[in-house]
Amino acid sequence: MPNAEVDAPLDDTANQERQAALRTLGTAFRDSGVLAMPKAGMPPGSAAVIVTIPLDEPEVQRFLIGRGLPSPDAAAPLRLVLKKHGINARVEVVEFGPGTALKVELATGDDAVRLAALVIDRRSDAHSAALRLKAAFSGIGISKAHIFVADGAVLVGDIDIQEALALYAVLDGGHSEELDELDLDDRWDPDCWRDVETLAKLLGPVVSKASGGFLASTPNPACQGCISSRPHRITLGSASPEQALLLADAIAGSTAPGATSSAGTPAV
Repeated sequence: MPNAEVDAPLDDTANQERQAALRTLGTAFRDSGVLAMPKAGMPPGSAAVIVTIPLDEPEVQRFLIGRGLPSPDAAAPLRLVLKKHGINARVEVVEFGPGTALKVELATGDDAVRLAALVIDRRSDAHSAALRLKAAFSGIGISKAHIFVADGAVLVGDIDIQEALALYAVLDGGHSEELDELDLDDRWDPDCWRDVETLAKLLGPVVSKASGGFLASTPNPACQGCISSRPHRITLGSASPEQALLLADAIAGSTAPGATSSAGTPAV
């Protein structure tokens, strides 16, 4: 016979609370580079949010487990961390594909939000800087999809030609006579590959100055055979967290209300 207490659906208020906590926790994990699969518990008597975190992910060690002595129980370090931060959760190790994962059952939506805050607090400098740079890029119409974090660095690559021109202009690089001579109106034109190389050469010193260190600005023009599937691109390369923050600040400062370029004209 069905258990009415277990089978009854959540009321709207409780469901909305769990969904909001789920989104907050999912965003925290994603922005911190931690592979995690959160889902909301549906029955009233279940955990509010359940998170599965593969144990073979290196970010898990740094963000959630810490650097203590090895434990025969892989869930024990995380249990201690959560308890220390007042997070009510059941943690166990479960099978996950060929490996294992931590299954974290968070009692309430508030516990999920507190875990999100913990993940954010333990986010690496590189991930924090990458988020700032993504926001700055988005603010001037540049896709943030090609900003990654690897080995403690922020990797910026594959911005297309129009995005590169926008970045050049925002960083006070828009007054070059050589730039005016380039034919870059059509990012899908396979014959403008030399102009792509010239733009990359011009952009390099501008972004390097803004970031306080060298950025490669490598041209990645499309060939005749691949232009139909991708446009011309420029890869800025690997930046330290400090460089990424300086570049983000330079973009934000140039686009702030009332900001002026080095020539004294309103910033683009």
